[in-house]
Amino acid sequence: NPSFKNLKMFQKLEEMTNLRFIFTEADTAAYSQLRSAAWEDKKSLPDLFLFNNPVSEQVIYSQYGAVVPFNDSDLVVNGIEVGSLIDNYMPTYKKLLDENFNIDSPYSARKVATFSDGMMYSTLCVNDVPRDLTFKMYINQQWIENLREDDVEIPSNVTSFKTAAEIPDATDIKTVEEYVDILRLFKKYDVNRNGDPNDEVPVSAKELEYLRNFILASYGYVYGGAEQESDGSKMTYVPSTEAYRKYLQTMNIMFSEGLLDKSTFSIKTDAQLAQKGLEHRLGSFCSAAAYITVGYDYEDEYEMFGPLTSDYYTGDPIQWGFANFSPTGAVIPTGTSKVREVARLLDIMYSDIGCQLIAYGEEGVDWKWDDEDKTSWTFLVPDDWTGSQEDYRATITPNVGTASALYWKYDFVGKMNDDIITALNRMSERYAPYLKQIVPDDLKMIEEEYNKIETINASLDVYLKNAECLFVMGDNDPFKDSDWNSFQSDLKSYRSEELIRCYNDAFARNKK
Repeated sequence: NPSFKNLKMFQKLEEMTNLRFIFTEADTAAYSQLRSAAWEDKKSLPDLFLFNNPVSEQVIYSQYGAVVPFNDSDLVVNGIEVGSLIDNYMPTYKKLLDENFNIDSPYSARKVATFSDGMMYSTLCVNDVPRDLTFKMYINQQWIENLREDDVEIPSNVTSFKTAAEIPDATDIKTVEEYVDILRLFKKYDVNRNGDPNDEVPVSAKELEYLRNFILASYGYVYGGAEQESDGSKMTYVPSTEAYRKYLQTMNIMFSEGLLDKSTFSIKTDAQLAQKGLEHRLGSFCSAAAYITVGYDYEDEYEMFGPLTSDYYTGDPIQWGFANFSPTGAVIPTGTSKVREVARLLDIMYSDIGCQLIAYGEEGVDWKWDDEDKTSWTFLVPDDWTGSQEDYRATITPNVGTASALYWKYDFVGKMNDDIITALNRMSERYAPYLKQIVPDDLKMIEEEYNKIETINASLDVYLKNAECLFVMGDNDPFKDSDWNSFQSDLKSYRSEELIRCYNDAFARNKK
């Protein structure tokens, strides 16, 4: 993305507030390290940490008075009685909190934002846009129709249907067994009709990103780590379950049969994944939108589908759902003299104008309403722009490929006059009844628990990622009891049981 100082959103905010912004930027790999260094060397602390503020960090540093509470009625800054920032300087944000951001959610925005000491150390990141509340899984519907039209012979290793006529449409695929059988047919036949029966890639993903969650969900869990049980009874470390073993077995079969892209574990970026998609060789994939992976020429061939169940899990379908509310939006470090200015700035960013700026820019400049009733609007991409629409949006806002938005508001974003985006929102609604969050929005832990989890995950996550790869690629055999039992023993040696105990202690406190 372009430098923040060149983004039109911040330039407009400077104009509106008469503030001047100086940015400290870092790429994803260096971000955490840079933040840690800033906290340790207080001279380099900014006036504002904007976006991506870990809850664990807030818990730890708030105990030392290093974070400004937004709702402290006794707040004093540089000898001046400031009082509650929310009550005195953030009327827009306060009203949104009172109204729960007009979101029908089982969680209270105020409770999610409030820590165990009653203080709010961060503003909320809020999202009610359907297409961004989960990942999307796509499959080529045209290829399915080609199989039926060609009346292909069903090979013996395909058992979900006996004839080509029985192959379900994308939106009718119900089980992971049906899905794998369709991938087998993609592999066997020249479904893209380019004359080469061997160039089709049935399914691919960036290092299994989200494909892992999609296949795992068909066995009853949505996340390859700590996850709450669907009945809300407790937290479970999913890799220790039989369901995770079933997931590994399915992925192992897909890899060994050439259904899963052999280069999956070396694909690091969307652009690398898109190489096969743009060549019309990719049958199925996870993506924010199909056109990102296969381009505009082929995106209309792909249908969103799932979630799935399986012979092992026959309960209600489930899919990983992202939180409506997350207390990670903006943090003000103690020591800045700009506390009130920052609070006023943030309040603007939660207003209609602020939501518009961070989504698509300035009204009348970057987008315009299509009618007086403001039922739809059009994004004004310059005629001479040679990149994609998202490339142009990246010159306006940091909210491109980064999920950086304080309030991603469906009442505005959902009115965009764009056939592809409209279809994407409509199709995304299919997931709404099935979304499951891995932990409750309002779950908070104590410093000791966060420290222990961070320490354990530092080694456990590395081991788990490597073990998963070995099982999928066949170096270890998920069907072999000795290999599975050895894996379980290793998880325990990496303190997986301690990890889930921390979650369950916090889970029990949260339910009281």
